[in-house]
Amino acid sequence: MKALYMSRPKSSSTKLRSDFLNLQGAEVDGSLVKLSRSSPQQGRKRWAKFPKQFWTSTYTSIFFFSIFFFPLFADVGEIEMGSPSFIQPVADKEPRLIINNRPLAKINGKVISLYDVVKKMDLFLYDYYPNKTFSAVERYQYYMGRWEAILDEMVADELILMDAEQKEIKVTDGEVREELEERFGPTIMSNLDTVNFQYEEAREMIRNGIIVGRLIGMKVHSKAFQTTTPQTIKVAYEEYLENNPPEDEWKYQVLSIRGKDEKVCASLAEKAYAALHNEGKPFEKVAEILEEEEVTITLSDDYSGPTQKISSAHLKVLQELKEGTYSAPVPQVSRFDNSTVHRIFYLKEQIKNLPETFDKMHDKLKNELLFKVADKEKEVYIHTLKKRFGYDTHSPKFELPEDYRPFALL
Repeated sequence: MKALYMSRPKSSSTKLRSDFLNLQGAEVDGSLVKLSRSSPQQGRKRWAKFPKQFWTSTYTSIFFFSIFFFPLFADVGEIEMGSPSFIQPVADKEPRLIINNRPLAKINGKVISLYDVVKKMDLFLYDYYPNKTFSAVERYQYYMGRWEAILDEMVADELILMDAEQKEIKVTDGEVREELEERFGPTIMSNLDTVNFQYEEAREMIRNGIIVGRLIGMKVHSKAFQTTTPQTIKVAYEEYLENNPPEDEWKYQVLSIRGKDEKVCASLAEKAYAALHNEGKPFEKVAEILEEEEVTITLSDDYSGPTQKISSAHLKVLQELKEGTYSAPVPQVSRFDNSTVHRIFYLKEQIKNLPETFDKMHDKLKNELLFKVADKEKEVYIHTLKKRFGYDTHSPKFELPEDYRPFALL
């Protein structure tokens, strides 16, 4: 029995519910209706079972419908009777993202589940890519790469909130409202619905975020700014110069002459050099002038690269040349068949790549130092909080089964 599928258009609410359930690993089958296709013989047998009264009433209905309603359509014009638009082939379905939700950590009486971590990651995607719709595969890749780091970050935030509670750090409703509007714009409710947040949940998240930000500023960022001085930036620039010495970049071509008789090849190479050096023949025309049986003359495309990527055999010749000059024929051993190849090098351009100046590198080096010191100071701060609140002897994160797969694609 072969099945056709008739798709029924979903309402917007049904679509949202379908998308949400698909995220959770559920299926919504209400939008598909299966129609069975049977053989003609089976169809005749099935219709034969209907009583005679049915056929009589049916024909009568068709007769009256034709008499009274068909004239209404007479002036409409020709009606094209194609295949029904609601019957469509089943398209290739995108893989469904399955979230294997479970508790991941418990700290200060609060349980952090995988779904909490997912909401945090979705909020990040919304903040940076508000107008982009991510596929299930893209979300899977992002979730798998980030969920453990986000969990650690959420645990650290809870430790900071415990510290804030002891320090009695307060945030006003006005500050929360202002940050909420700045984060989600004037249409707050619709944007919160996009990231599956309730209004009160979002207010609490904003409030906690402000508190965490303040303590991070006091305990981490302030120390980073104190430590990153003009002297440390100069030291960082000196290290940059050591790791990025001046380097030449070369652009050149090679005329290669090879054949069985090495003397013939050497003679042709001398003729080619004379044509180039004395007669001023273009490099591209030399190969046409020198034709000899059992001798192959080839002109390479432009080679280009920094000193460290140029072969030592080529570099040795190029360093003796000036821009726009040709080398004398140089016999070299081919790496492919160990035969002798006579080559003439043409140096088109030599560019000296110098390291960036201190002024150009100042802000970049300063930011790198700030981030480096901030990461170190935050690590020290979180370690201190773990020790203070008793989480240094046991981890707030639950031990997970070895075969635990937080996300899957089906």
